[in-house]
Amino acid sequence: MKKEYLYRVKSKTGKTQKGILKAVDHKEALQILGMQQYAVLSLKENVRPAYFLKNRVKHFLYLLGLRTLNSRGLMIFCRQFATMLDAGIPVLHCLKVLSEQQELSAIRTELNDIRATIEEGSSLAEALNQKKQSFPPMMSSMVETGETSGVLALIMEKLADHFETQHDFNEKIRSATLYPLFITMLAFIVMAVMIVFVLPQFAQVFNSMGIEMPRFTQFLLSLSNIGNGSILLSLLLLSSPFLAFIAAIKTEKGRYYFDLLRLRIPFFGKIYRHTLAARFARTLGTLLNSGVPLYSGLELADKVINNRVMSGSFYKILEALNRGEKMHEVMNQQNFLPSLLVEMVRIGEESGCLDSTLYKTALFYEREVAYIIERLSSILEPLLLLTVGLFIGVLVFSVISPMYSVFQMI
Repeated sequence: MKKEYLYRVKSKTGKTQKGILKAVDHKEALQILGMQQYAVLSLKENVRPAYFLKNRVKHFLYLLGLRTLNSRGLMIFCRQFATMLDAGIPVLHCLKVLSEQQELSAIRTELNDIRATIEEGSSLAEALNQKKQSFPPMMSSMVETGETSGVLALIMEKLADHFETQHDFNEKIRSATLYPLFITMLAFIVMAVMIVFVLPQFAQVFNSMGIEMPRFTQFLLSLSNIGNGSILLSLLLLSSPFLAFIAAIKTEKGRYYFDLLRLRIPFFGKIYRHTLAARFARTLGTLLNSGVPLYSGLELADKVINNRVMSGSFYKILEALNRGEKMHEVMNQQNFLPSLLVEMVRIGEESGCLDSTLYKTALFYEREVAYIIERLSSILEPLLLLTVGLFIGVLVFSVISPMYSVFQMI
């Protein structure tokens, strides 16, 4: 995406001119003015305040790792790359076009850095490998295979299909869990407003009339007093469990036990294990189908899984492969790998078509997880509404019960 630049230049005749031009970056803007034989006096980006603020926020989120190329962005990137390669456009020009289309300046900068790295003599795979924050390791590995075998366009098409399937799977899960999360957040907001703002108003009336309030109402008022007494203290009390949890999972031991909990928690642990199985099967199947060796494919699939407990299982599988053992034999000894996945790997190894078998396994687990979450969401919706109604009813009762004492006094 090109940006606008304000310039002030001096022509050959010595006349000073001002104007606006569009260029990809500051360097290209200088080149454009130099080709017109102008002496540049000043050159700066013309950015509207609202757009500048939005772009800076996006850049800050990117630096925090909260705003990167997601599966949809990677799918679009690979699809467009494959289309241009099929049309005979060179890699460097493809990257130039793709960088101009990026709305996020940080990603645009990374694509320009990749172009510069290739111009210095590196391959596309090596350049992508230097940008692991935005482009996953499996992508650079598959691109390396594509460059070596001369089928880079085909590899990009396969990557696009992989990220598209991953995006569709994530969207199904997100759409099924969005409504319950919204109801839960709404319930917390309603209860917080009633406790902090509504209940104290009634408490003042009851205290002025000398009416003793029930213990539950007094407990809610104590919570309200904490909130009204010190906003900083309230925020600290509310956020301290979350901050402690974040600090714990930042450590290697804390992250291991957190991953173990996610695998063992009743019912939800099964969903999580099946989700990991689908991700593992699809990633490894895509890598094998693209010509990546099994050992390298397992290492990359392990990074995609991102679970410390499962990583221990994959490490044992890699050791077994070095000893010449079959993969399914070691997988069968691991606690958290689903039995169907192990059986399908066995069939794939014996039949010599492990990649297609893994594809079918991934499809099965993706459909199963989406179905379970959809059913769970439909069950949770009425339960959440009932729970919210119950909590609000308790809050209303805490206000009405002292009023009933007032009516008895009349």
